[in-house]
Amino acid sequence: MGEPTAKTTENFRQRDHRFSALPLKDVLKIQMKNLGMKNVDLQRILGYPTPNVIAMIKGGSMRLPEAKAIEVADALQLDRTFVLGKVIAENNPGLWDAITTLAGDRLVSASELALVQLVRKALDGHDVNLAESPDFVQLITPALAAIVERENELAQAAINRCDA
Repeated sequence: MGEPTAKTTENFRQRDHRFSALPLKDVLKIQMKNLGMKNVDLQRILGYPTPNVIAMIKGGSMRLPEAKAIEVADALQLDRTFVLGKVIAENNPGLWDAITTLAGDRLVSASELALVQLVRKALDGHDVNLAESPDFVQLITPALAAIVERENELAQAAINRCDA
């Protein structure tokens, strides 16, 4: 891949957030509950002296250090790019802007890569900029909006379940 074009970088950086709209603390709460993981379990994996640290991260009074992002992703069975991106974006938005400016078109989660592979297969070797294809954009926009709405509803339900 060559250098990102100004258009590619701008589109990437203009997104409200590259990842889930949920703050990392909520992602942690939800995924730990899904996995039946307690604060003490994650505390031991990350090597913190007490589970209070995990409670503070989940409560939002402490941020997860960038150096722990990969360990958290692995422990919680989450995509590493997703977690690292959320941690950096929340801890240091200026750094995240710099990283996305330099490597935005190379930061791809496993889910995004699956979509790229699907598109490549469907296009049968043709290199088409689908973002500039009015027909494609018109067809895909309602589907994406429905997916976002569903994901927001699922996320809210998961947060409510964790708060209960």
